[in-house]
Amino acid sequence: MDEILNQFQQRYQQLRAMRDAGQLNPQQFIAEVQKLRWQDSRQVWWGINTDGACLYYDGRQWMPAQSPQVARRLPTHAPEALPLPVQAPAQAPTARSGFSSLVAASPILAIVPSLLCGSVWFLYTFLGVFKGENIAGIDCITPLIVGGLPVLFWALKKPIDKLLMPFKPAIQSIPRPMRLGIALAVPILLGCGCSLLSTTGYSGLHVSSFVSVMTAAVLLRY
Repeated sequence: MDEILNQFQQRYQQLRAMRDAGQLNPQQFIAEVQKLRWQDSRQVWWGINTDGACLYYDGRQWMPAQSPQVARRLPTHAPEALPLPVQAPAQAPTARSGFSSLVAASPILAIVPSLLCGSVWFLYTFLGVFKGENIAGIDCITPLIVGGLPVLFWALKKPIDKLLMPFKPAIQSIPRPMRLGIALAVPILLGCGCSLLSTTGYSGLHVSSFVSVMTAAVLLRY
């Protein structure tokens, strides 16, 4: 019994490490933990919940393994699922709005606004050519920053997640509404500052857009 329990506990630790590394999303983690069940020689079912606690099935409900109660009736079949803990795990999914759920299901939708903003800005600067302005007035760098960096973050999601993993606790310690506010405030403040330092050309806009996109990508990663 102890040997089997150790094997399943090791598997649980592997799943937890994969979840923390971003290799499993919360739903996948819970689904894999639900598989950590086995039956002993007395036909009693045992399992491990999402908190890593060992439970046994008394024929009616899951009970803590250290509980002094003795099973009155041995189950003849496996229970359908382990109960979720009263306190949700650290990575438990939260309720999402319809749009947020859609974005979570199709991550590429999250970069569509950036691509649209970059395209609109490029067209705006390109229209200056028809007004007799020099072709040098076309800004190609800002659209590449605004539209390209989010695509790069999406394409390199796994290596970037590993790179940012040491900073994940610090990032998550900041309430998400506050992080969102910071991400919105940075481009405004930088835009005002850069416009004062550089009144001609797009160099200030390039710096502002790069820092803003990078800040938002890091703060809103989790």
